Amino acid sequence: MFRRFLLFSGVHGKAESLAWLRCVVQERRPDALLFAGGVLPWARPYGNGTSPWSLTLKQGRFVEEFFATLGKLGVFSAVIPAPGGEPLEEFLRLGLQAELAFPNIHIVHATLVEEGGLGVCGLGGSLAEKELLGIDSYSRPTAEYFLRSLWKTNQSRKVMLLPAPPPGRLGGLEGEALIGDLIDHFHPNLCVVAGSSARRGGERQGRVLVVNPGCLADGSAAWLDWSHGDRRQLEFLDLRPETVVMRPLSKEDVRLRAYLRWEAAGKREGDPLRYWLEAENEVRCSC
Repeated sequence: MFRRFLLFSGVHGKAESLAWLRCVVQERRPDALLFAGGVLPWARPYGNGTSPWSLTLKQGRFVEEFFATLGKLGVFSAVIPAPGGEPLEEFLRLGLQAELAFPNIHIVHATLVEEGGLGVCGLGGSLAEKELLGIDSYSRPTAEYFLRSLWKTNQSRKVMLLPAPPPGRLGGLEGEALIGDLIDHFHPNLCVVAGSSARRGGERQGRVLVVNPGCLADGSAAWLDWSHGDRRQLEFLDLRPETVVMRPLSKEDVRLRAYLRWEAAGKREGDPLRYWLEAENEVRCSC
């Protein structure tokens, strides 16, 4: 039965976000990771691709590195895409590859996953009353259809992941009325939403605990322990190295970064020690 969770969103293409993630998982040993979207920044630069909105080679490799980081952590991970940052088709293609390579990764976009006493489902992209032209979006009827499996799960706890906060304290001007309506409609035990770090927090909507963990790119995440009473269940974390001492990363972290650097250089023959030293310096500076 899963009881201890790391809640996070908004990696935003920053390598230090992945380093902080590895460190906090090593320190806290969660049962599950719940990610509400945002592998790449919303205002990412566009480049040459199959369409003007496609991922550049560098962006695609970062998404792969994000999934590889989750996979190597070996912890149950539920993931949805963010609105705007990652084109849905490319994100799902890379996510499918990650699921095949790492059985602990689960893309729960419009998909129910049941494990550890949890029924987890979510929806990425932009949610609006009517579909928005030109971007990956879902209208109210479509969103309700894709999330309907939450009603059918027999697991003891239901979890929903959504890409934006509801109106009010957790959302402010970013808050989406439809998000609040979906929470009321499905009544999960926990709803994790992606929102700004300035408005991170948790609140009860009836029996639903709604959490905006903030952005991991800012060093912000949340820790939920269902083995405690209500007042002690939720803790907000600041993972920046100046505020918390973390364990050094393993050689596996350096090896992965060195490989990605060599791959980004076109797999050219040369001095492999250079890639290793550059990766080692990057890891040492980020944790």
